[in-house]
Amino acid sequence: MESSSTHYDFLVIGAGSGGLGAARRAAMFGKKVAMIENRVIGGTCVNVGCVPKKVMFNLANFLEETHLFADYGVKGLDNVVLDFPTFKKNRDAYVSRLNAIYHKNVASSNVDYIQGSARFVSPKEIQITDNGQRFTADHVMIASGSAPSIPPALFPGVEHCISSDGIFAMEQLPKSMIVVGGGYIGVEMSQIMHAFGVQTTLLVKDLLLGRVDQEIVDLLVENMKKSGLGLKFSVQVSKVEKDTKTGLLTATLTDGSQMQAEKILLALGRNPNVEALGLKEIGIELEKNGAVKVDDDHNTNVSGVYAIGDATNNIQLTPVAIKAGRIVAERVFNNRTDLKMNYHNIATVIFSHPPIGSVGLTEGQAKKKYGEENVKVYRSKFVNMFYSLSLTDEKKMGTLFKLVTANTEGKQELVVGAHGHGKGIDEMMQLVSVAVNMGATKRDFDSSVAIHPTASEEWVLMDAKLY
Repeated sequence: MESSSTHYDFLVIGAGSGGLGAARRAAMFGKKVAMIENRVIGGTCVNVGCVPKKVMFNLANFLEETHLFADYGVKGLDNVVLDFPTFKKNRDAYVSRLNAIYHKNVASSNVDYIQGSARFVSPKEIQITDNGQRFTADHVMIASGSAPSIPPALFPGVEHCISSDGIFAMEQLPKSMIVVGGGYIGVEMSQIMHAFGVQTTLLVKDLLLGRVDQEIVDLLVENMKKSGLGLKFSVQVSKVEKDTKTGLLTATLTDGSQMQAEKILLALGRNPNVEALGLKEIGIELEKNGAVKVDDDHNTNVSGVYAIGDATNNIQLTPVAIKAGRIVAERVFNNRTDLKMNYHNIATVIFSHPPIGSVGLTEGQAKKKYGEENVKVYRSKFVNMFYSLSLTDEKKMGTLFKLVTANTEGKQELVVGAHGHGKGIDEMMQLVSVAVNMGATKRDFDSSVAIHPTASEEWVLMDAKLY
């Protein structure tokens, strides 16, 4: 490669969602841009995260709903069989199509794609450790994402366990699985595997979904138990042993009990994927957990070096990384210094069964911020009409919607949080979050006429007043 082609206006380390958003936006302004990726284009979300997970969630929904077919008069489906290898082949083919689309988009945007592992030589120079190539740039962005957290010395036998990445690599379903971890990955994967017919137990050390409104979590636990999913609280794994003949895993727990399963999934969170980048050598400050330390504009302490997404301690969500990447590109290359990333009131969905949606403050957070006397909470707990023909309580998953309001200096009953657990909440939460971000009050919700019969009408019927 000629030396004149080794210098770029903008080098992006990581071709995940955030990096792609930043690189393509910078290229829109006529800048010479390159991306460096050491795995597969698309990052975690497309390859081993939200995209294949959502496809698995969809399949789990199909399988769960077969239990209601007889109640609706649909017969002949008593022996539904899941052909998992066919499902995996089709899911992986879909991911491959997305990879191809991303490559096409990068090429059409005139962004150079460099395959290999990046390491800083200096703040303005990057080396590809695979082949020794070097590239320089005026500006560099770290968008290297995160990886599953499995400390090698966590407990004896940890090497026999799999991470969430391993879930997507499975060619066949195990007959049994232990899922360790009370975060969103543990919740989602345990319920998906359970719906697939895998005998599944979820082990939770402390709190289940510790950042989610407690009433929502309580109903989730109730629904989990209804479904037959195994749950054990206040336990950890202290040792895992593998039977060399059968391959069966035996987990010894901290309460002295033992459990056996064909697979053990460790869903213990994710760590920033930055260790191999040589950040300390060029003086970039890191957080205690190894994440890149950035200011409100995603600048590191080294001029011209930026970081976004899971490489930082900001919210680990794909749309957050995309928006942050685009904002950095706009600020640096389009002089849009007015643009700021707003990390408040970002809506989230956990693809549990049924899903959980949330935006803004939980009830506890609101009372702490505004004072208990200034907070009023509205609730609607019901059974979705979808389950109306079933006479079996175990088939009926409960639903709960909550509006958390606060009296502030400017508004009465300002909606500062909205939370829900129930069928369809994943498709409702986006517009509810718009209302919260616009500063809607309970009166604004009350003034809206309900759409009937829907679950979403409950958002505007919670102790509604006439105005």
